[in-house]
Amino acid sequence: MVNTTQPRLLVHCRADVGEGPVYDPRSGTLYWVDIPAGHLWRWDRASRDVAYREIGEPLGSVALIDGGGFLLAGRRGVLVLAGWNDLPALWQPVEAHRATQFNDGKCAPDGRFVAGTAAHDPRFTGALYRVDPDGTAAALFDGIGMSNGLDWSPDGRWFYHVDTIAQSVNRYRWDGAAGVPSDPERFIEIPSSDGLPDGLTVDSEGCLWLAVWGAGEVRRYAPDGRLLGAVAVPTPNVSSCTFGGPHRNELYITTAAQAAPQHGRQGRLAGDVFVLTTPVRGQRRTPFPRHGIPPELLEHHPYELD
Repeated sequence: MVNTTQPRLLVHCRADVGEGPVYDPRSGTLYWVDIPAGHLWRWDRASRDVAYREIGEPLGSVALIDGGGFLLAGRRGVLVLAGWNDLPALWQPVEAHRATQFNDGKCAPDGRFVAGTAAHDPRFTGALYRVDPDGTAAALFDGIGMSNGLDWSPDGRWFYHVDTIAQSVNRYRWDGAAGVPSDPERFIEIPSSDGLPDGLTVDSEGCLWLAVWGAGEVRRYAPDGRLLGAVAVPTPNVSSCTFGGPHRNELYITTAAQAAPQHGRQGRLAGDVFVLTTPVRGQRRTPFPRHGIPPELLEHHPYELD
């Protein structure tokens, strides 16, 4: 079973839709996004300082670039942010003329970035993309109701992907050399009465930690899909989670103020970030390779601070 210790409040930020947490072990910094606000947030472990900066468009997810900087999955496509105080630059437009935008994304075990899109018009569906070190974006599969959480098993054999609209976590065989998923199977189903499957992370034991929007829970599943237990979060719209900290045993949990209760404790904590120390560790993460990014995109161009 999961450690039943209640998560504690880490950051009071009341994000509309907090998502995509990623921990940088070099600097001891947690990053996450507020999707509709287009905000990139950070929490510094040493100083406990919290800050956010505006990106200028809806922001689905963030990945670390090897050696510094950020890869951003935004409304227009894949952007590069050379440093915290720099202007983001569009690198690869994706679905620029469709009523879609990037949602959750993460670096694969070899550092390639994988992220999916979600439609804000029911006439469209989303797709999953792989972004290679040279910036080439390849569509892996489409027909996704709402692309959401994704991660890989520790041995790299399995790829897990959430389609929120389909109420499911699907499992694929993962070809690490080609960066291609195959043989999809419905792995975990969340009853609509429970809520919606959202972000996820896979720990070093191969177990999945799945955020269930509406349920106020992060559920832990065994590698064979059995439910092992759940962490109760004190606000219902739990959106994602990731491991971090000096020992990779701290589970950081994002939530959303969107569609949350307006009153009471659940309302006051909606959109905040929580942390839980667990008896298991997360996996080591590989940042996006730096060598293929055009040098001009990594030059520092500070934006004007208000």
